[in-house]
Amino acid sequence: MKRRTFLAGTTAVSVPAMTAATAMTAAPAAAASPSAAPLSGADTAATLRLVIDGVPHDLPPTTVYQTTIEATGTAGRTRVTMAGAYSEFSVAFPSPYVPHLARVSVWLTGVTPKKGNLWLKIFDQDNEEWGTLASRVDPTGFDGRTRVTFEPQRLARMAWSGVADGRLTYPLRRLVLVFFPDDKQSADPFVFDVESVEVAGDGGPVSTWSRAGALELTSGADRVLIDDRGRLLDWTSGGRIQSPGVLPLAVYYDNGTGVFSDEAEVDVARVAADEAAVSLTVPGFFTAELTVRLRAGRLELRPTAIRNLWSRPILSVACPEAAYRVIPADGTMLGIAPKWGGLAHTRSVLAGGFYANYGMPTATHDLILFEEDDSALGVYSVQPASVRPYRPTQFGFVGGRARNEALTGLMHRVDAWIAPGGSERLPATRLAAGESAFDLFAAYRADNGMNTWRGLRDKLGPRLRSGLADSVHLKVDLWQPTGGTSATGRPEAAFEYLRAVPGGPYSVELASYYSDGQHDHHYPDFLTFDYLGGPAEFQRLIDTIHDRGHYASAYTNPTWWHPDSRAVAALGGVERIGIRDRRGKLVTKTHTNNLGYLIGGWRKAPRALILDQLRTFRDTYGMDMMFQDEIARREYDYAADFCAPPYAYCEELVEQTAQSAAILPIGTEGVGGDRIFQSLTSSLGFYLNTMQGDRASTYDGPNRNGVVVQQWPLGTAVMHDKVAFYPHNLDRSVDTTENLSWALAFGLNLHYQAQHMTADFRAGRGFELLKGLSLVQKRVAGRYFGRAMTAFRYLTEDLKVSRTAFDGGVEIVASHDLQPRALPLPGGQGTVTLAPHGFVASEHGTPTYALIDDAHHRPGYLARWTDGRFVPELAWYPADLAGYRSDSVHADLRLTATPAELPAGGTTRAALVLAAWDGTPPDLDGADIAWELDGRPVAQLVTDADGSVWLTPEHGGATGWATVRAVVTRDGVPAYSGVALVEITA
Repeated sequence: MKRRTFLAGTTAVSVPAMTAATAMTAAPAAAASPSAAPLSGADTAATLRLVIDGVPHDLPPTTVYQTTIEATGTAGRTRVTMAGAYSEFSVAFPSPYVPHLARVSVWLTGVTPKKGNLWLKIFDQDNEEWGTLASRVDPTGFDGRTRVTFEPQRLARMAWSGVADGRLTYPLRRLVLVFFPDDKQSADPFVFDVESVEVAGDGGPVSTWSRAGALELTSGADRVLIDDRGRLLDWTSGGRIQSPGVLPLAVYYDNGTGVFSDEAEVDVARVAADEAAVSLTVPGFFTAELTVRLRAGRLELRPTAIRNLWSRPILSVACPEAAYRVIPADGTMLGIAPKWGGLAHTRSVLAGGFYANYGMPTATHDLILFEEDDSALGVYSVQPASVRPYRPTQFGFVGGRARNEALTGLMHRVDAWIAPGGSERLPATRLAAGESAFDLFAAYRADNGMNTWRGLRDKLGPRLRSGLADSVHLKVDLWQPTGGTSATGRPEAAFEYLRAVPGGPYSVELASYYSDGQHDHHYPDFLTFDYLGGPAEFQRLIDTIHDRGHYASAYTNPTWWHPDSRAVAALGGVERIGIRDRRGKLVTKTHTNNLGYLIGGWRKAPRALILDQLRTFRDTYGMDMMFQDEIARREYDYAADFCAPPYAYCEELVEQTAQSAAILPIGTEGVGGDRIFQSLTSSLGFYLNTMQGDRASTYDGPNRNGVVVQQWPLGTAVMHDKVAFYPHNLDRSVDTTENLSWALAFGLNLHYQAQHMTADFRAGRGFELLKGLSLVQKRVAGRYFGRAMTAFRYLTEDLKVSRTAFDGGVEIVASHDLQPRALPLPGGQGTVTLAPHGFVASEHGTPTYALIDDAHHRPGYLARWTDGRFVPELAWYPADLAGYRSDSVHADLRLTATPAELPAGGTTRAALVLAAWDGTPPDLDGADIAWELDGRPVAQLVTDADGSVWLTPEHGGATGWATVRAVVTRDGVPAYSGVALVEITA
């Protein structure tokens, strides 16, 4: 039984607002730093009743600031008036409070409610702030008596004890209630009656929960106990206790109030040896009928009926509220969450009381898990695509039990939206156990019917099937075709780029080709080609792509449109087609400083426009694929809208994607809900956290608490045979060695942005980076394209080496270390020293390709396995070895072509001059110099009698780009010049 503390007003004494010198912590920047005064003299006559375990204590409030406390005339109620931009009052425990908190709930009735944030501060030991809990106050949330709940496991900010494991300190000394109004200039106060403040302990260590008289369910060797509080104890599967304790249920209302199963009247009845019925009733709030089923490796909780007894709608139901897991003293334990593709939190993070909350469809999968050396535990809901509507979910790690019992936990919620007096049956939630994360993936897919979805190759027509696997994704922005200022606003530069780019084939995605050529302008006017000069120019662009043997796709956005677009005006404006939030307001978002509106695609006219545009791209222009932005990562909406059903937005995206995919193969921005993966061909998302500059420092090293958080391929592993995964198309290229090794470890295909070309040539790399990506796509990534991922593990305690396996015997061992690293080759074939952040690929136990170390070329060489050894194929030239692109890697020598533009068919020549990067002449005595000329046959190299080398146009007047570089070899060691580009113009 949890211990409870009640704080109830009992006296009719007014306490005026006071100011003193005692400094308060954590004041908002917008308010003056407040001070709360301790009460003295006659002021101490004001008392509040604090009841601990049934023992009453009449105590005065400890401090007040910008707050008045007075009687209401009703026994057990105190009126509180909070009048400032920062207002607070506090009360001290009569003696230190030892039990670990489960929650603090404030029962109140709004007299003059005001929008703002209500905070609860908790102080421990010598009045050091232990944590701050935030809740929202909104007049729409007040309906008579209201409970605002604060859960310590959801601390918005916490002060650590200083112990290495980061456990929170106890006992507790003081509670402070703080209010921040939204409108800090308004003189109107926030007035409410406090009925009670309830402090609930967490029931003590799970190991002390009584097993006496508990009902036992069995299924083969699996077993679980259900006690008379409805708690599930000692769930055993696979020869070990998977969870020592599971709290079955919690209900959350639309105003933030949470009500929990430990408050319920409970009845437990056996249905079968492996099944029980659990009834939970919290008078005035809800009744719940819950079926508990035990199967081999599964523990299922199915809410068959949740009835709402309160006056507010039920927003979501947590089931389970928490499933605890013992943190092992030794070995590896990772908490793996679907955040930005996947994050792995180490044992030290979890032991510190780590809490995090995620949700789908914004996350890739409705799945969160723990993985140890030989065991895994995860939680997910069972919602096959055939069951509608799909109910969005939230899930996370539970960090409230950071104590000597060394527990962490999992939580899972499903959106319910049950009206007052209503009742709903909700999807089952399953806790699944296995030997590895991939056992859980198999269970998640099987239970949700995903194995029947079409595989990736079955989604492709014959032309794409023949070459997409070998194609780097190449984004070409028509506003900035090659980057820099010289080509900005000149779409014709894209034509020359596409004719000149080496390697391939490429999957070319066109962007900023529409309307005025500006990204995030005038959506959805994607078929207006004013910037290009009309439809004929767009067709010429597609023909150029196809003539080079590449694949053509284009950027569109069917979810976020602009009020100034021609198409929106023709549809009657955003008022007719936009979606609305629960308060009836149109939902807007701003991208690149442009305001747009989220569109209700379930309406007939917008949906018809989206699909008609796709047919035009296919039938008129011959597109091979299309990119639809933001159909995966959009937040869901409850659609308080024109006749829209609950969850209409989420359902609309799934349905719209299926209809779009029936016209053309569809790719989208990730990371987002996997229910659309049944229709998607490709997902281009934030699967590599290290590719985002503002997030890169979070990974591959200690965070602020001295513990490691690392990437993990949860976003790609579950559906690797169904979807082609790429890095985010709108962000940056795979342009560092670090991100190349991560991409291969995570089963990604490779991606490059054409607007990086100017920077690449400035550093002397030219097209060499793109050549390298093209080779790796063909030699490595193309081999796992469309194949199921079957294993992923970090092989070292520092998480610096990973191994990934795929169907077909493909295996990637990747180094995530900035230093060269020697690793064993498969099949006992010796060792190989990898370059910084290098990799080695193999098939069926035989090495195939690697990025190997070289004493003279620090980025290393891409090398093929030939006759029992790695033979260099190409010098690897990334923009950087690690971190966010800094262009720190450049060629060994500078090559200048003067002039850089020559008339076609003329006699003017460009002089090719080698120099060091500081401009001094290089020592070329005794060196062999080989010249490499790439591109279409528009130019040739000429050597004069004095040894000088020139580039001259070919006869015949052909135009285009020519690229040239020199390889200077001395004593068998090559040095590479930069790549010079010469434009042959008409």
